[in-house]
Amino acid sequence: MSDTPTERAKYVAEYLDGPLEGTTEHRYLENGEIEQRVTQYALVDGTDAMFEYVAGETRELNGEHYVKYSFDQKDSDPLQGQADPDEESKHL
Repeated sequence: MSDTPTERAKYVAEYLDGPLEGTTEHRYLENGEIEQRVTQYALVDGTDAMFEYVAGETRELNGEHYVKYSFDQKDSDPLQGQADPDEESKHL
């Protein structure tokens, strides 16, 4: 019998764009699989905002698994100052 606890398998999530662009974090596999969608929360201008990311390309580097996540703008909270693509421009 071993006294060493078994560490759950981890991977590195790389956020490619959106509010978390350029950041990474370690995440645990769920039932041996990466999470296909990740929900993150952040404080933006004093208000909690929810951001959705979708898994993409995976790779292994130095024995660690990496997953690239892309920002899903349509399922995320709008950011302050973000233009509405359906709104017409107003020219003075």
